[in-house]
Amino acid sequence: MTGRRSLALIWRWPALLAVLSVFGLLAALIGQTGIWLPLSWSALTIPLAVAALCIVRNRD
Repeated sequence: MTGRRSLALIWRWPALLAVLSVFGLLAALIGQTGIWLPLSWSALTIPLAVAALCIVRNRD
């Protein structure tokens, strides 16, 4: 990698995962039934799946 990357490029995915995590936590607090429960589970599962995928890819 020869060029420098901007801060927006570096922090784009971590910021998106942080926003998704905060949304999932707030969705879990807002409602215990209805659409909020599956929204919170999916929003909190995606960052864990991304982390697991990165760990598996970097294991080599």
